[in-house]
Amino acid sequence: MAGGAGLAGPRIRAGPRGIRGPLRHPGRHHPLVLRDHRDERHPVAGARRPAAPGRGGGARTDRRLTMGTTDPDVGPTYDVVVVGLGIMGASALYHLARTGLKVLGVEAHGPLNVLGSSHGQSRIFRRAYWEGEQYLPLLERSYAGWMELDGATHDTIAVRTGGLFVGSPDSKLVQGSRDTAVRGGIDHEYLDAGEITARFPAFRVADDAVAIYEPDALMLFADHARLNYLSRAGAAGAEIVYGRTVRALEPASGGALTVRGAGWEVGCGTVVLAVGGWIGRFLPGEIAPLVTPMRIPVYEFDVAESVERDHLPGRFPVFLYEHTDGALVYGLPKWQMVDGGLKLGFHNRQLSPMDIDSGRRPPADAERLELWQTIRPLLPGVRSTGRGTSCVYTMSRDESFLIGRSRELPGVVYASACSGHGFKFAPGIGEVLAQLATEGRSTVDISAFGPERMASADAVQRN
Repeated sequence: MAGGAGLAGPRIRAGPRGIRGPLRHPGRHHPLVLRDHRDERHPVAGARRPAAPGRGGGARTDRRLTMGTTDPDVGPTYDVVVVGLGIMGASALYHLARTGLKVLGVEAHGPLNVLGSSHGQSRIFRRAYWEGEQYLPLLERSYAGWMELDGATHDTIAVRTGGLFVGSPDSKLVQGSRDTAVRGGIDHEYLDAGEITARFPAFRVADDAVAIYEPDALMLFADHARLNYLSRAGAAGAEIVYGRTVRALEPASGGALTVRGAGWEVGCGTVVLAVGGWIGRFLPGEIAPLVTPMRIPVYEFDVAESVERDHLPGRFPVFLYEHTDGALVYGLPKWQMVDGGLKLGFHNRQLSPMDIDSGRRPPADAERLELWQTIRPLLPGVRSTGRGTSCVYTMSRDESFLIGRSRELPGVVYASACSGHGFKFAPGIGEVLAQLATEGRSTVDISAFGPERMASADAVQRN
């Protein structure tokens, strides 16, 4: 999660400082409304008077989108409200805005807050996915989406570093990555120990180690991606507000929904819920029993100056490493012109349940040293010194995703419980959420990610 300092943020379009007056009053459209996230005294900015049915909202593809509330005390109405503007919500807002519908994005904190799972400098994108081929449809759509976003901005969104997935020949990481690459027709190589160290001099591996190398794997720039999605959503017509905590989602007349906060409310036809670790509060019966917010540390380690070049893109790929004891470590290269270190972390160690509102304690020295001792034989140029912060993994019981339409609250679609490996899927998941919100179905196969799979697993276990 943590990113190094020193990268200039993308150029975002900021509108005026807000709209005064009650929510139901009309106001200007703002491509991006930036407000102090601590300020709960004022209503949502950027509110507009509801358009007449069938006007001002673009082509309507679903009858629900014409059934917004007409109660003047509720405030403005929207076709879709996106709650939560981390990377999933930002992507969904962008895809919705491009349809011409009247959409609102609401974020409880600031545009680059560090309280969820979307912030920081960098993430890994890989398609030789050891977790299984059921992810391939979303991965392929997401790869195209990252390329599209990267080509549409002057900011760095993605850098092709290649991906190295190292372990023993029978490790889950190596076998799973190879199987998915073969079945998905993904370009890859199978490297032995000598080939690994010859091509990537920063690495030292055991004589029996092997790796899958995916040449098209990427390093994604997380904050750049998030801000670009928000900026492009605003430019396409979305209204965006920060510093407004949604307290409740409530059914309204005619199949509509009311989105309520402290002293404000808006009506809409559909809600896209992309609130990460907070999702259980909105869907307590349907989703809360299936997910647990987890705190996990992430680190930047210093690198010996004499071998620094070996840890830069071009010589150092994004990587995963499965230790013989089962620990799974990930890493990303240093970035030129950045004083920060090498980003490293455990994926399946040092996880602990957390209070989503207050559980972000920094890593202890013992935690940092545990990772360094695990990684030192693999990366001897990494020093024991460095910095750490905490990330949020919203974990499902089977460590996969939860994406779908709510049965508990009709009119709500959601994506959460990305279980620590979801950021790379944001373009695809955002598109899926937009399709679910407007058409009721998705062109991408998401059948593997519905909550009913866990009920089926529970039934099998009971029998």
